[in-house]
Amino acid sequence: MSPKRSIREEIQWRAKVTFGIVFLIGSLVAAQIFVVQVFQKKKWIGKVEKVQRKPMKIKAQRGNIFATDGRSLLATSVPRYRVGIDVTRAKPLYFKEKIDSLSMLLANFFQDRTDKEYKELITNARNEKKLIFVSLGNHLVDYQERQIIKKFPFFREGSMKGGGKFEQLERRVMPFDDMALRSIGKLDRDTQTRGDFGIEFSFNNYLAGRDGVGFFQRLAGGVWKPIEDTPEVRPEAGLDVVTTIDVNFQDIVESALRNQVVSANAKYGSAIVMEVATGEIKAMTNLSRRSDSTRTFYLEDFNYAVRGGTDPGSTFKLATMVALMEKSKLNLDDNAGFCGGSIMHNSTEMTCSESHGNQTVRQVFEHSCNIGIYNLVKNNFGFGNADNFVSYLTRFKLDQPVGFQLKGETEPIIKNRKSSTFSNTTIPWMSIGYETRLTPLQMLTFYNAIANNGNWVQPFIVKEVREADKVIEKFEGNKDPNPICSERTARLAHEMMKGVVEHGTAMNINTGFCKVAGKTGTSRKRENGYVKNQYYTAFIGFFPADNPKYSCAVIIDEPQGENLYARDVAAPVFRTIADKIFAYDVALHPAKNKPSNIQKIENQEQTGYAEDFRTVGEELGLQNVPSSAGWVKATKTGNSVAWRKIEDENKDLPNISGMTLRDAMHILENKGFRVRYSGLGKVTEFAIVQPKVVALVLK
Repeated sequence: MSPKRSIREEIQWRAKVTFGIVFLIGSLVAAQIFVVQVFQKKKWIGKVEKVQRKPMKIKAQRGNIFATDGRSLLATSVPRYRVGIDVTRAKPLYFKEKIDSLSMLLANFFQDRTDKEYKELITNARNEKKLIFVSLGNHLVDYQERQIIKKFPFFREGSMKGGGKFEQLERRVMPFDDMALRSIGKLDRDTQTRGDFGIEFSFNNYLAGRDGVGFFQRLAGGVWKPIEDTPEVRPEAGLDVVTTIDVNFQDIVESALRNQVVSANAKYGSAIVMEVATGEIKAMTNLSRRSDSTRTFYLEDFNYAVRGGTDPGSTFKLATMVALMEKSKLNLDDNAGFCGGSIMHNSTEMTCSESHGNQTVRQVFEHSCNIGIYNLVKNNFGFGNADNFVSYLTRFKLDQPVGFQLKGETEPIIKNRKSSTFSNTTIPWMSIGYETRLTPLQMLTFYNAIANNGNWVQPFIVKEVREADKVIEKFEGNKDPNPICSERTARLAHEMMKGVVEHGTAMNINTGFCKVAGKTGTSRKRENGYVKNQYYTAFIGFFPADNPKYSCAVIIDEPQGENLYARDVAAPVFRTIADKIFAYDVALHPAKNKPSNIQKIENQEQTGYAEDFRTVGEELGLQNVPSSAGWVKATKTGNSVAWRKIEDENKDLPNISGMTLRDAMHILENKGFRVRYSGLGKVTEFAIVQPKVVALVLK
């Protein structure tokens, strides 16, 4: 039995064992480090590089959407910044001293939290260390706002010392706010990369561009930066789209429509302006009535112009009349029969707004007489052979979509004998605008063809795709080489549409600066049968009436109040639009003879600064402008105008006769004079009345 070790020996033994274990572990660690550094170096460096370096997508710049002038931006991409803070970066003393002021500044700037709530949010995140990066504010900020926030505590110290950060994101903005929203479109909410509707959606392949790929390196704080100047795949910016929309026309149309739908508390409204000869859509707007717990308001959340198919009502009577004139060569003064206010058709009653008595073809259209249309269709087509009447509607292209550039156009419904719901009442009621489905744009395209002397033109809203100033692709509306009707029929249709405004259902808009032509339409709404006092109202036509340049459709659905018919609801909007566009478009006004250069000079004595005259001359296209410098005077000799330089013969008081007050004061005050004056116009008399005081008489 070995002798028992003393306490000292026991301690020494344990120390040796502990040292041996530590030495062994250290040796193993050193050996492993040696193996890693010498034999496994490439392996681990590769793994680190995979974590710290990776290929990332480089988003392409999305193309712009322009108005018809190619300069006014309707949609563009701009940088926006998400504001946040890395709560671990600031030193404790700095954090303690500055957190109150930062919280107060953030509360004042974003106004979504109090300063106490901001302080609690940031402090709790710092103490708990569960959430290192905290987003601040309730919205993305623009560049100017970013510059303001950069002066806040934590942000002005930089991201490494203070922790304040800005994450740059591209956001789509519309410089004209929500103007033509459903036509221009927006990007999807989730990715902000794809068009959701409108031009943004329909032309996404042009606008989106192609994303690139580049290698990025992860830096401290989770920041990624490109490590190569040249990306593996360079991003290709999206192309720009130039529309046919005129921002001034669009503003006119939106304002006129909004005023009426709000006044009538309508369910929705829609309006379109198209250029007759080309098919260019110059303006298109849609407004829907929406409500929340506190208010009722209107916004553009559905494109009724393109997708809102319904019974067109009496606006369809133009198609019926054109078909009648094409088939039977009717004259406007031919007898159309008797209207007693109602008529029975196979035990179904057709009614009219009133008893019109005996009427001509012209009067049937002007008074929008249902019974008159019934009689004309019965006598010229008959109700037994539906194909004959429908064949004309097919010729007018009313049975097919117009092929509009914005995706989602509603298919029209024009019934024929093969239709499942065709009955013995279909042709009579179709002839007055029921048992069909057409969108406002499809109806306007037909009216536009009549305005264009029977020549059908496809409407379009995008005319060019550009890369910078280079045109990549041009678009035009297709034109049918075969007219949909004869010139005679188109001319008679023009006369009837002018008569609607001059003598018929739209006499109330036979005022204003611009002569217009068109047709009212009021159709009863159907919901498992026709609903009392719920109407779809429309006015479609063109202006100026004698030489149409623009066609226009105005739709107002389910107006409320005392005036529920198209003449009182839709037609006045058409009149407002026509007058304002007529006033704006100088090309619609006859040119006046401009006075010659000599006549302009004769009107008033011209004395002033030569450089000013040259600037004005360039703007007005005047050929005869002064070539000398300084102060000059124009004089007429015979049929020519001569410019004479004004010499200061009197050094104390220069010759200022004929000058404007501004020029005269400039010269006199530079010479130390004080100026008194009376009258308006140019200097006719001047004199020194006191030492260094000049009195001027202006006429």
